[in-house]
Amino acid sequence: MRRGILALLGLLAAGCVDDSQEQARITVLAAASLTDAVEALADSFEIAYPGYRVALSVASTSLLARQIEHGAPADVFFSANVAWMDHLEARGRLVGSARELFGNQLVVVGRSDMSTLSSIHDLAGAQRIAVADPEHVPAGVYAREGLECANLWKATESRLVPTIDVRAALLSAQTGAADVAIVYASDIRMARAMRVLLSWPSDCAPNIRYAVASLRGGSNPQGAERLVAFATDSVQRGLWERYGFAPFP
Repeated sequence: MRRGILALLGLLAAGCVDDSQEQARITVLAAASLTDAVEALADSFEIAYPGYRVALSVASTSLLARQIEHGAPADVFFSANVAWMDHLEARGRLVGSARELFGNQLVVVGRSDMSTLSSIHDLAGAQRIAVADPEHVPAGVYAREGLECANLWKATESRLVPTIDVRAALLSAQTGAADVAIVYASDIRMARAMRVLLSWPSDCAPNIRYAVASLRGGSNPQGAERLVAFATDSVQRGLWERYGFAPFP
């Protein structure tokens, strides 16, 4: 794992660095589902631009967006939901507009010894369903949208196990705290002893779209613009696809 990754609170309370380090550092906040991909992107960026160092912090999109709204010191934001980007743009926290990156899909996952589900309606029989908090975390919001579309929200709501972000939902299913989890298709590649039990039906699939933007008031606007351009360059498409993210149709 990249040594540059930081917990959010640790990042906000980071100690002083000298002027040259501060000038070269690009502070990046990213959705938890992007952890591994953005680590790899940061490594590639630092090779291409050796004068910069990427300091990465990951959490749920909603938590990060609220931190940014209230002045968290950061240069670039990778969001799992364009609505949160619109929220920040309306409050003057973005430099220009966000750029959409790629999509994703929902899947139901469980332990590798579990049987596959024949239908999304089989979720009604699960006792504990881990899901990122559907009140505000994008993965959970998407899951609620998909469940409502399938007329399953009322049947499953009382058995949902809300978590702080989508990676925590995956961990809940891995550890047995939940029977299954609703996560992104990109998450399962990092999970041990877990498998996809069901891919979300296309007729109820939420429109999942990731985006990136430079943030107003960051300490390194030039570096931020370079990183955003690097992330959205067509050359990086292979990196995103390698980590399970889907190009737009």
